[in-house]
Amino acid sequence: MLCGVPIVIVWLVNRRKQHEIDKQTELLMAMMEKHPDLDPAEVMKKLNVSSKSHKTTKQKLLENVFNGGLMLLMGLAILIPHLCGLTFFGNKTNGIFIGGVMVAMGVSFLLYYLVSKKQLSGEIEAEEKQLKEQQ
Repeated sequence: MLCGVPIVIVWLVNRRKQHEIDKQTELLMAMMEKHPDLDPAEVMKKLNVSSKSHKTTKQKLLENVFNGGLMLLMGLAILIPHLCGLTFFGNKTNGIFIGGVMVAMGVSFLLYYLVSKKQLSGEIEAEEKQLKEQQ
């Protein structure tokens, strides 16, 4: 029973994407019938911009900082009591393992942020300039 759940999830996601594509195609065809002089590429560009909320690179990186900090704190909250002798997950080893994995994930998110911030600094500045020009 449970092994079919991922298949159903993938099917639903693909079905939703296909439905969105079908709706966009239907809308584009209707617009082209009414206005044959329109450029299809320009119309599709406008449809994509209006239908999805785009996050800037800086916002994506800040989400990584939040996720990393949260994972790090959760990992420490599990790891420290288990190192002191309290157990929540059956035995001390399980708690240390789970807490250690969460701390490692949090640290990896934060390292990813630091590396990406240096690598993408030019792109972040360009996006900020573009946003200022649009306002």
